[in-house]
Amino acid sequence: MVKAVKAKADDDYSLSISEALNLIEKLPENTSILIDFDETLFLRNSTEEYLNSLQPRILGSLFLTMLNLLKPWNLLPNEFKGDVSRDWLRVLLATIFFPWTIILWQFQGKKLAQSYGNTPLIEAIAKKPDVQIIISSLGFDFVIRAIAKHLPIKTDKIVACRFWKGGLDRVRGKLATINAALGEDVVKSSMVITDSHHDLPLLSYVSIPCLVVWSGAKTVQAMADVYMPFFYIEKVKKPSKPYFLYEIFGNDLLFVFLASTWLSSQPILHGLSMTFLMLSFWCIYEIGYMENDLIAEKFEKQPVLSDRYQRYKSRISLSEPWIYAAIFAIPGILFLELSKVDHNQLHNPIISKFIPNLTFNWQSNLNFLSHHGLDILINAGFWLSLLIFVRATFWIYNRIDKHTRVWLYPILQGCRCFGFLSVATTNVVGAMIFTAYAIARWLPYIIYRYAKTDDYPQEIAQLSYLLIFPLLIVAVSLGTQDIFVLINWQTFTIMGYCIYRARHFLVETIRSIHPVWEDEWHSVK
Repeated sequence: MVKAVKAKADDDYSLSISEALNLIEKLPENTSILIDFDETLFLRNSTEEYLNSLQPRILGSLFLTMLNLLKPWNLLPNEFKGDVSRDWLRVLLATIFFPWTIILWQFQGKKLAQSYGNTPLIEAIAKKPDVQIIISSLGFDFVIRAIAKHLPIKTDKIVACRFWKGGLDRVRGKLATINAALGEDVVKSSMVITDSHHDLPLLSYVSIPCLVVWSGAKTVQAMADVYMPFFYIEKVKKPSKPYFLYEIFGNDLLFVFLASTWLSSQPILHGLSMTFLMLSFWCIYEIGYMENDLIAEKFEKQPVLSDRYQRYKSRISLSEPWIYAAIFAIPGILFLELSKVDHNQLHNPIISKFIPNLTFNWQSNLNFLSHHGLDILINAGFWLSLLIFVRATFWIYNRIDKHTRVWLYPILQGCRCFGFLSVATTNVVGAMIFTAYAIARWLPYIIYRYAKTDDYPQEIAQLSYLLIFPLLIVAVSLGTQDIFVLINWQTFTIMGYCIYRARHFLVETIRSIHPVWEDEWHSVK
């Protein structure tokens, strides 16, 4: 049904740019022209451009990302629920939390009008001084006015969504809003110029409908060029599932907790430290992913690059991740040093069993820094060395042939776990799970590269942990004659977690066992 309506709109109302301009030239005097604003009179989307002007841009980008994750528009009453109120709520909340944007927008509007005004349309309308020009849009009045007043065109009226009641205006729709503002007789006798198929009710209502897509018109998402940590992993490299949650937090970080934090006398502080350092590490590790695609596009004859790569390519930065890595590393190193302090030496021994006294006691803070400052600097130096080593290894990895990459791959995988031992400690059990982790990641990669196929099951790494870790633990137990390497809660917990992660593939593997003669192959005669 929707396709039929859209086809009717195309057949009945669609015009080329030249046909639309000729129609304006022949327009009778005293006719009203209802002009859509976004991607029509203005060759960009005014709402996205307004949101793109949020300052500071990093905080603005974080804010919009948070809104897209939380989707508060889905919590509105049914009439307003969903995408119909999305832009209104984004503009409303962004303006409330970044109120200076309204002032900055007045200056930004002039620049945008000069850069993205629809010159052919404006010139055609300028030749018709007796017609009434009315901007009709589901954009926002205060946003549009800041741009429209700088366009070289006389605008008689702007009918757009209100700030506080924009959700209501969007639910009513453009036709009802314009009828209420101008009157049905004026609207019926008007000419409408729009690029949107959503304006079909309005196009079918007026006497001179004009549906035209203008060259140069484009919607650019707000903050599309702002780098955000981990966006490339989530949006481009691993878009099929929440990779950061399932793999980095659910695998890498949890193994670090089990191998190192488990041994700490203050596990909460140590766990916070490892979390921040994991974020710092992945800021740099992610550079390798971005660089890998950039080099593939530049040098490979047939690069395998997704549409997502082209969409998010403008956000790639090879330098800004270092800033975020430092921001995450600072609390990580401080929490690590605090986790080594005897809680009885802290100001509040009851609270400090869980978290230290972090009140603004300058004397206490200065004493802590004077006693532990050198250790903090040494750990910071070790951590920076690790990040530089990872970056250098990935830099080489991305520039050598793909078969040779197989032998650098385990180094990168080893850095994902053993790298944390540059500042933290572990025991034999922890070292074994780290080793199992690196080997389990490496084996599928060898198959992938040398079998020239990616049809192997991705879950094989989870099963490999379960197979390799016990083998290594038994080997250590036999070699050290220490049975307690096998029989302890840390080993049991790691084994339980490995079984849990591999449960689906483990069951599938057991179910698929069958006699060799039932294999589907041609027998040899």
